[in-house]
Amino acid sequence: MIKGIIFDLDGTLLSSEKDINNSLNYVLENNGYPIKDLETTKQNLGYGSYKLVASSLPKNTDETIINKIYLQYIDYYNKHNDILTKPYNDILTLLSKLKEMNIVIAVASNKFQSAVSNLNKTKFNNLFDIAIGESDTMPLKPNPKMLIEATKLLNLETNNVLYVGDTEVDFLTAKNANIKSVGVTWGFRTIEQVKNENPNYIINNPLELIDIIKSVNK
Repeated sequence: MIKGIIFDLDGTLLSSEKDINNSLNYVLENNGYPIKDLETTKQNLGYGSYKLVASSLPKNTDETIINKIYLQYIDYYNKHNDILTKPYNDILTLLSKLKEMNIVIAVASNKFQSAVSNLNKTKFNNLFDIAIGESDTMPLKPNPKMLIEATKLLNLETNNVLYVGDTEVDFLTAKNANIKSVGVTWGFRTIEQVKNENPNYIINNPLELIDIIKSVNK
């Protein structure tokens, strides 16, 4: 029986790519590097902020330079992550319906913890029971620790939850945690890319998640 849903954040719940891309381009330009178009940035998302910065710089860039620009990116993005970012259509309706169904909900994101906490507050009014992001003690997905910890904090077993995400990182994380995955087609990957990763379920609209839960919980 499904009693809880764990969500990825960027590309699943939030259309955040424009704020991310603008913040990335701000620090790239300030350091004399070419800026990135939105589609390129979207394809580089999913692996955490450090890898986003590293993949946006020329190959063989010295690690000290990557670290410097990464820290600048975190600082700038922390102050500019709530300008154009917004929930995808029907996400807030979905979350309300899940609450009505007594389904507990959590976020597990490769975004750093401070940003996850801030966006949970500003975009969702702290609606999520658990909101976990990257930290010194929480490794990035596809390490399964984030999902395992969220499941434990929700007081559930892995067979009681679904993990909803939009990238190959999400689906691999779910597999590593022995949790069934739901792929969304409105995020940072194309429909074809999502299908190629073979998640357990695929949805084209957030409200289709309700149908999956009802079907499993018959």
